Amino acid sequence: MKKVLLFILAIMFSVSSFAYTLQGSTKNYPKKLIEVENLVNEEGKPTKLYDFKGKVVILYFGFSNCKYVCPTVNAALKQVTGKLNEKGLKDKYQIVFITVDPKRDDPKTLKEYKKTRGLDEFTFLTGKPEDLKKAWDAYGIEVKEVEKATDEHAMHEHMRMHGGQGKMKMITHTPVKTIIIDKNGDMVEEYLGIYLPVDKIVEDVEYLIKQ
Repeated sequence: MKKVLLFILAIMFSVSSFAYTLQGSTKNYPKKLIEVENLVNEEGKPTKLYDFKGKVVILYFGFSNCKYVCPTVNAALKQVTGKLNEKGLKDKYQIVFITVDPKRDDPKTLKEYKKTRGLDEFTFLTGKPEDLKKAWDAYGIEVKEVEKATDEHAMHEHMRMHGGQGKMKMITHTPVKTIIIDKNGDMVEEYLGIYLPVDKIVEDVEYLIKQ
């Protein structure tokens, strides 16, 4: 009996040792995907998040005229695509960017943005302000446009210059987060902040693809 018990414990330990734990924040996850309505991609084609069901989706928010934060996030996610593609997983995931600047980010602008920055694996979504606001609210993204003196340090804010001496209008959206959605359409984790851990995201996405 003792030998049987030890054998069972050994099996349980072996199984648990191979169990994978997602490396982002999983507090309040998993939960069902919140669909976005009436948005279009950079080609002007109506697009929903459920269009990518069957793929792992990496979802984040930003805008094309961002000077610091978005390029930093884009660069990290571009590294993610490179590493996933090297593993032969190119068609198994999708990166989705939802704009927080509907005044400027029309499909033509986003298409050019995608092309000039080499973000081939990305889909960019835009739409009417009221429809985008529903998406922001659904995902807990607070978007503001504020005017501040240009000498203020804006490293952690998303900025958009509008002219006028000594003043600029800045778009801020908080929190800065990247959400991972599994193949079944469940949101399973998020990564907070500007500096994304590329290798951890690659490992998480690869694991979710293979489930």
